[in-house]
Amino acid sequence: MLDFGWPELLLIMAIAVLAIGPREIPAVMRALGRMVRKLQDIKFSLSRQFDEFISDADLEALQAEARQRVIGDEQAEQEDDLAYYDAPDEAEAKPDQGQRTEGDPRYD
Repeated sequence: MLDFGWPELLLIMAIAVLAIGPREIPAVMRALGRMVRKLQDIKFSLSRQFDEFISDADLEALQAEARQRVIGDEQAEQEDDLAYYDAPDEAEAKPDQGQRTEGDPRYD
């Protein structure tokens, strides 16, 4: 971002002393410190709000996925139940397992 070395900082301080004056430098530095602190607070607040928004969005997506799975499981169970009750009985489905039926040439 900003890469200041010692020579650059000394140059900035010399210009500040000449432009502002030695008596006003402490007040300017305090004001500058307050501004930096406010910017850090704003940055922290924005990052926290962003993190909360992302976690809420992820939570909503997970809740929707869980709802879909529950609904899907319930539908699958209902389909299994319907398939079980709609299937013909084994005795009706396989009459040649020891049961005689009328008109069957094997038993005449």
